Amino acid sequence: MIEKIIEISNIGHFVNFKFQGTQDWNGELKKLNIIYAPNGSGKTTLATILKSLSKNNLDLINYKKTFGTSTLPKVKIKVSGINDLVTLKDEKWSNHNLQIEVFDINYIEDYLFAGSYVRKQNKTNLFKLLFGNKGNEFRNKMKPLINKKDQFLKKLSRDKSNVDLKDKINLVQVKLDVIMDEFNIFTEPIYAKHVELVNKYLSKFTSYISLKEFSYLKNTSDFEKFRIFPIFKVYDEEVVFASPSNKIGNARYSMSEGDKSTVALCFFLARLKVLGVSDKIIVFDDPLSSFDYSRRNSTIFQLAKIANSSIQFILLSHDLGFTADFSDKCSFIDQITLKIENNGETSFLNKYDINSEFLTSTQKDIEIIKEYLKTGVNSESDKREVIRCIRPVLEGVFKSKYFDLIPNNIWLGDIIELIKQSSDGMRLYRLKTIVDEIIELNDYTKSYHHSTGNTRDLTINNEELKRYINLLITTIDKV
Repeated sequence: MIEKIIEISNIGHFVNFKFQGTQDWNGELKKLNIIYAPNGSGKTTLATILKSLSKNNLDLINYKKTFGTSTLPKVKIKVSGINDLVTLKDEKWSNHNLQIEVFDINYIEDYLFAGSYVRKQNKTNLFKLLFGNKGNEFRNKMKPLINKKDQFLKKLSRDKSNVDLKDKINLVQVKLDVIMDEFNIFTEPIYAKHVELVNKYLSKFTSYISLKEFSYLKNTSDFEKFRIFPIFKVYDEEVVFASPSNKIGNARYSMSEGDKSTVALCFFLARLKVLGVSDKIIVFDDPLSSFDYSRRNSTIFQLAKIANSSIQFILLSHDLGFTADFSDKCSFIDQITLKIENNGETSFLNKYDINSEFLTSTQKDIEIIKEYLKTGVNSESDKREVIRCIRPVLEGVFKSKYFDLIPNNIWLGDIIELIKQSSDGMRLYRLKTIVDEIIELNDYTKSYHHSTGNTRDLTINNEELKRYINLLITTIDKV
C-alpha cells in the first residue's frame, strides 16, 4: 500500500511538490483515496506516474516531463512493507514490483481501439493483456516456424513444382499444428471467460451492447493469431472497430462515445475479476467519460465493490459531484478525500472536505460556528465572521421549520414582526416567549451586517461573543 507521496518534481504540473506536512494532514494515504482535481491541475500526471511505476515504463514519465526544464524528473513514495523509499531518480525506478492496475483514457487506445479504429498495436496489446507471459511463450515457440514457413512459401511461389519445398512446408506445418493445438487448449477457456465477464459487466450498464467473441484476421499470416480484436453485437448486429472504409458494422458509426467508454471500463472490470484485487492497488482516472446518469450510478456501485476488496483504491476525478457521491457510497471504508491544487508554481496534494462544497449557505455558517465553539478564533476578522453567521443561521432555522409560513425572501427583522403580529391559535404565537432573545440577537449582529467604518474598527469582546453564541443555541432549542 502507498503510505505517502513525498515528492514529485519536474513531471507535468508537479514542478516542485515536496510534502512538508500540514496542521490537519500528515500526508498519510488510506485504503480509499478520493482525489478531486480540476482539469489541468495534474490528475492524469499522477495516474501516469503510478502507471509508470507499475510497468517500469520510463517513456510514460518522459512524455509528461515539465515543459521548460532540463532537470530530470524525481519521485519519492513511501510504501508499506518496504524499508527504503520507492524513488524515481536518474531515469530509473528503484523498485517496480508494486501490484498496481490503472484505468485511464489511454486504456482504450492501448488495448481496444485508437480513435475509432483497431490498429495492429491494439490487437497485439489485447493479446498480451489476455494471455500474458504464457501467451508470449507460445508466440516465441511459433515465431521461428512461421518465419521458416513463410520463407518456403515465398520460394515456392517462384518454383511451384518444387516437391522438396512442399515437403519442408508440410513438415513445418505439422510442428506448427502441434503447438497450435496446445495454444488453442490454453486460449479457448480464457477467451470464453473474458466474453462471459465482459458481458456480465456490460449488462449492468447497457441492454443493447454485448461482446460476441474475440477474433483475428483469417487467411493471412499465422502471426495474426497473436493480434486479436473483439467483435460486438449492437442491437443484435455484429459490430467491429474496423478501417475507415468499412462503414457497415463499424463501431465508429454504431456506438456513442459513452458506449465506447463503457466497453473499455467493462474490459478493465473483467480483467480485475480474473486477476483478483485483494493484493493490488487499483487506480481509476476519470472513469465517467461521456456517461449518463444511469451509467454513472452503475459505475459508483461497481467501483465501490472493488474499493472494498482491493488493498488500496485511488480515484482521481474532475467531477466534484461524482467524488462526493462515491465518498458517500464508500462511507464504510477507511478513506481520505484530497484535492490537487496549484499555488502558481507547482501542483500539490492537500486534504479536502469534498462534501463542504455541497453545503447550503446556512450549513456553511453552522460549520463556522461549530469550529468557533471547538477551537475559538483569534483575529478580529474571524470573530466578525462568526458574528455574521448568527443571523442567517437563525433565519435558516425559522424558514426550515415554518417553511409554509415564512417566505424565503424576508429577513430576521421581518420574521420578528410576523411573530409579534401573530395571535393565539397561530403556530408562530408560541414564539412570542422568545421574541426578546431573537431581537437581542438581531440587534447584536445588525451592525456587523451593515458595518460602517466605526464598527469595522471596534474590538470584539470574545466573552460577549461566546454569550451570544450560547444565546443562539438556546434560542434555536426553543424554536
